[in-house]
Amino acid sequence: MAGKSQKQFSFFERRIVFAMAALGATVLVALWVWLQNGKLQHGSFTSGYVLLGSLFFLTMLGMRKRLTFIPAIGSASFWMQLHIYVGLASFAIFAIHVGPRIPDGGLEIFLAALYLVVAFSGVYGLYVTRLVPRKLSAINEEVIFERIPSMRNQIALAAREMVLEACANSEVLAKFYVRRLAAYFERPRSLAYAINPTGRTRRQLIGEIEELDRFLAEDQRSVSRKLAVLIRKKDDLDFHQAMQGRLKVWLFVHIGMTYSLLLVAIVHGILAHAFGGGL
Repeated sequence: MAGKSQKQFSFFERRIVFAMAALGATVLVALWVWLQNGKLQHGSFTSGYVLLGSLFFLTMLGMRKRLTFIPAIGSASFWMQLHIYVGLASFAIFAIHVGPRIPDGGLEIFLAALYLVVAFSGVYGLYVTRLVPRKLSAINEEVIFERIPSMRNQIALAAREMVLEACANSEVLAKFYVRRLAAYFERPRSLAYAINPTGRTRRQLIGEIEELDRFLAEDQRSVSRKLAVLIRKKDDLDFHQAMQGRLKVWLFVHIGMTYSLLLVAIVHGILAHAFGGGL
């Protein structure tokens, strides 16, 4: 019987195949460059072409995501695995191309810095694209990122109206809202929260409301419990915005810098050929 088809491979087996293929290709490139350098040929051109070709291939993942109507070119997950292992192999190709020396000259330093930003942002993306869905799955409600501001405004309006209705019978709730809740509901969270979102503020506010219950009548306690629910909903929205925003910022930086890297790499290749006698 013929070897397993792509669909018959388990996820773990595919990872092994891709890893071995990437390693094998990298070893072949290293051997090829070593032989060329031994014959006093331009091995750096070979490694440069391979690295540039790898960068072009890595940009094809975005094209594959747009061509969902053509199943024959492989699934999105298949292309993602290719993207990951070609990207990891590019670290070794970059090291082979640069060699033991530190890049000198403005263009080389800029190009090396661009590559490292793109490469390490890709590694970070590999981490964050696995972390964020797992963290968001702990929240029952799925939220569309673009709808978060309007949903947050609705919660703030509901909390304000709830407290205004309770003001006739309780100044305690009104003062607590002005002192502790108004800013929480009506303002976005800090940059520190966006970088490291935690539930500390949520726990503090709910704890304070529970302490406040002993000063409230039974009907007023129902209002405080509803406020606690709104605090949790607002905190869930803030958490969604922080985690989904992390993905969007990463993707913007990674894709934008990738195309900048391609452009500068092409210019570098043309200049290398011109000054190296290849043109």
